[in-house]
Amino acid sequence: MKVLIVEDVPALRAHAQEVVRRIFSPCEVSEAVNGVEGVEKALAASPDFIIMDVSMPELSGIKAAQKIWQLSPQRKILFWSQYHREAYVRELGKIVPDDAIHGYLLKSEGDDKLEEAIRSICEDENPWIDPVVRGVQARLLAKDGSLSDVEIETLVDITIGLTDKAIAQRRHISVRGVQNRLKMLLEKLVKGEEAHLRESAGMEIFNPRTRVVFAALRRGLVDPDEVRKLEDDLTEWIEEEFDFERAKK
Repeated sequence: MKVLIVEDVPALRAHAQEVVRRIFSPCEVSEAVNGVEGVEKALAASPDFIIMDVSMPELSGIKAAQKIWQLSPQRKILFWSQYHREAYVRELGKIVPDDAIHGYLLKSEGDDKLEEAIRSICEDENPWIDPVVRGVQARLLAKDGSLSDVEIETLVDITIGLTDKAIAQRRHISVRGVQNRLKMLLEKLVKGEEAHLRESAGMEIFNPRTRVVFAALRRGLVDPDEVRKLEDDLTEWIEEEFDFERAKK
């Protein structure tokens, strides 16, 4: 495992390295003290995972990540910051590629969630967003136009993987109604992100479902753990009620 830690405070770099080495073995760790050096080392060494401070001299963590993602959109980056300002959260939400697994963790002396965030991103392939940051995302979304309860229901159904027919039957609406909801979600969640979608690689980026789910994950609208629990609870019910392929036979 190759890890890059970009942090201008020596004590925090040392702490992050200690946590990383505790999780991964073997592990090759490199360090950078500012955003410019971070970009250089990220592009030269191609690390599997990057811990990136948001506020740094010379180049901010978000600007550094943007440069890295432009050339390597699948790079996993955990943003580590003492700030949760709306400006930072809004700026970050505009640059994360659809196929990048990332996180945003607030630094805290009393409640260190660094290991949890790293394991979620690297082992479970799930974004990890600090609850405080989720609150900021929700406020920003409310300003931009919040999702309705119906849209949230549809979003969860899509994330679980239900077909249009399954969603229609579950919600007692027409398949056309489900498709209209998906179209509305697409317009709300991926508006202004076409450039990132075109630059993404290795995914069905023009599949509306894929785009909606990744946009929702990035904005913290869908909690992967909650979705996994819903999926487990609904598996048996889905098989009984919505096995359309079996019904056709």
